[in-house]
Amino acid sequence: MLDTIISFIYGLDPWLILAVIAVTPFGEARASIVYGLAKGLDPAAVFFASVFLNILVVIPLLLVLRQKMIMDIIHKIMGRKITRLVEKNRKKFEIYEELALFSFVAVPFVGTGAWTGALLSTVLELNQKKSFLVIAAGVLAAGIIVFLGTNGFLYILK
Repeated sequence: MLDTIISFIYGLDPWLILAVIAVTPFGEARASIVYGLAKGLDPAAVFFASVFLNILVVIPLLLVLRQKMIMDIIHKIMGRKITRLVEKNRKKFEIYEELALFSFVAVPFVGTGAWTGALLSTVLELNQKKSFLVIAAGVLAAGIIVFLGTNGFLYILK
């Protein structure tokens, strides 16, 4: 069974795999850039495809997460403790909301990408249009950092 799954994945087009990685919450542009460069795909195309697809997924995320039913589920999952923490620090965050959201998304660590940025924007009820632009800028910044770091690492290995 595992052999069948592995052979199926190896049979897929690398660009398709890159696209799937770029839009998933656990991969995003960070992982798709690393994957594409490691596969030897065209570096410029890898960067632009990864960043574009990761930004593109933010639009439906922001729209879906704002639905009342989804918001209720988010608040139930996050619990009262997190909700109180968010409410307590809302004033501080509102002063620097764009910078804070940008910084959060731009840091190239697992769990700080566009998906989590959209969730954070929803929980804090930030302006959707501003949030989209700030998250997009964060994805671009993180993409540049990962792209340069991965290229440097692969250069050293060669």
